[in-house]
Amino acid sequence: MIDIFYLDNEVLKKGKIEELAQLRRKRLWLDVINLTPEEAELLKKSFGLHPLTIEDLEHTLTRVKVEEFPTYLFCVFYGVRHIGTGQSELQEIDIVVGKNFIITSHRQELSATEELKVHPQKLSHHLEKGVDFLFHRILDHEIDNYFPVLEFIDEEMEKIDVLIKRPQPGLSLRIIKLKRNISDIRKTMISQREKISFLAKEEYNFISKKSIPYFRDVYDHSIRVADELEYYREAIVGTFEVYMSSVSLNTNEIMKVLSAITALAMPMTVISSIYGTNFSFLPGSKSAYGFWMMLVLTLIIMIGLLYLFKKRKWF
Repeated sequence: MIDIFYLDNEVLKKGKIEELAQLRRKRLWLDVINLTPEEAELLKKSFGLHPLTIEDLEHTLTRVKVEEFPTYLFCVFYGVRHIGTGQSELQEIDIVVGKNFIITSHRQELSATEELKVHPQKLSHHLEKGVDFLFHRILDHEIDNYFPVLEFIDEEMEKIDVLIKRPQPGLSLRIIKLKRNISDIRKTMISQREKISFLAKEEYNFISKKSIPYFRDVYDHSIRVADELEYYREAIVGTFEVYMSSVSLNTNEIMKVLSAITALAMPMTVISSIYGTNFSFLPGSKSAYGFWMMLVLTLIIMIGLLYLFKKRKWF
């Protein structure tokens, strides 16, 4: 699906796909959701897109890139959205910026593009300034979407920090999922930060000098996001190590109690085993108090062992 918006004498209008050939000379924005082969061929013919660009537009999981072609600038970036407890999903957005047009292509609805569609006055304002300013607005919005996700990650880590004091089943899987999520976002963001720096520092034919300071601001935001992700990566690694230590300590405590119980029960086991033999004569076996003497002896030995364990602080 392709949504077309264009300026006609400084008035924002929505166009139809059949009118694309007539609108080609106007300043316009095409927002594409789930690009079809037919739509890809139309974009290729209408804007002279390179076959490699079309290939990247049609496929997902393209690496982050900024490539300049003779008639346009092609960029691939990733936004992010929160989908669950401490979990997030990366959203690819492909952007083609030409002299008087901008094409955004993505598989799912993006908050950046939907906001512009809902608020046409904002869209008109950015288009009037230039397609590179609209490019900045979309990119800036998607980078800013990382901050709420970072807050969710921070909250999830605080919850985990409380739970690791008393390890529970499934907590290790929860930590591993969060660790993997942070790692995936961090890898993408590090690459993205580098590519955004190109827009902020290098000169491109389709990025005006007036818009460069705005891209520098986006670059600053990307640095902040990358730094926070690095901090969370180190923190979650430390949290996992603390969790494993806590599990090990808890296991040791359990084994210590079980070992103490075994040691305390051993005198009774030994004595009862001796008196369970088939010999004709055993000390105290003929006495009316023999059984109680055996119990008292066993109890004295157990109390002695218990005193010894306490004195040596074994438990």
